[in-house]
Amino acid sequence: MEIKQLLIPTSNTKTRPGIKMTPKYITVHETDNTAPGADAAAHAKLQYNGNDRTASWHYTVDDHEIWQSIPDNEVAWHAGDGRGAGNMESLAIEICVNSDGDFEKAKANAIWLIHYLMDKHGIPIDRVVPHQHWSGKNCPRHILTYWNTFINQIKSGGGESMPKITYRNDNELPISLGSKGELVKQVQQRLEIEADGYYGPKTKAAVEAYQKQYGLKVDGIVGQETWHSLFRPTYRVEADGKVVIDTVYSDKIAESVKRAVDSEAKEIKIYPRS
Repeated sequence: MEIKQLLIPTSNTKTRPGIKMTPKYITVHETDNTAPGADAAAHAKLQYNGNDRTASWHYTVDDHEIWQSIPDNEVAWHAGDGRGAGNMESLAIEICVNSDGDFEKAKANAIWLIHYLMDKHGIPIDRVVPHQHWSGKNCPRHILTYWNTFINQIKSGGGESMPKITYRNDNELPISLGSKGELVKQVQQRLEIEADGYYGPKTKAAVEAYQKQYGLKVDGIVGQETWHSLFRPTYRVEADGKVVIDTVYSDKIAESVKRAVDSEAKEIKIYPRS
């Protein structure tokens, strides 16, 4: 199978604390979200965009996809046991229960993933546990009713030794040497270099210089962190008192502000994309 990655930005420390770990357990959850469309991709985007809860998990699985949100060697807040082994030593898998999905197929995909992670990290079957094991919560709600059968299915299942892993998000990141297209042009415009839409050596050098200047990993690749750093809206106040929004999206923001002013809004808030 293919594992798709949409990793939570490291700046979102509330959900991706960055605490290193060696996984010793695998914890099985269900999303408990039956809404149509609440599939793995939707949950991955939810984690990527951030939320008000201090809750996160490593993988989300539905009937046709697997998405990873946190690297295997980092802690996620999912088990409800504080600094216990559930959070600090286990990989979290959320299985989707959306009403327009096939739960049996989602479960089969989760079994494949569990088997793969067991092989990858040397985790024994007796350390594949339900969320309930750590906090007493009735989760995974459906699978708990036949947990022993589920474990036996894992024992008899199998996984490829090395799945195909792709990195993607709404903007088709990362972009790097040899990439072409509109995203490359936007990066070039932001860096104030020739915007020809081709990611050549000059663009790579400009990206590396930017990464070094702003304390990012210097690899010449525009991934999620570099992209969000580049296009985080900022502003400056000119000598005449005018506030200038410094972002490639300034025209859209200005248009929105104008509409708000015209409608006599009492308060205008501009939130940076995080």
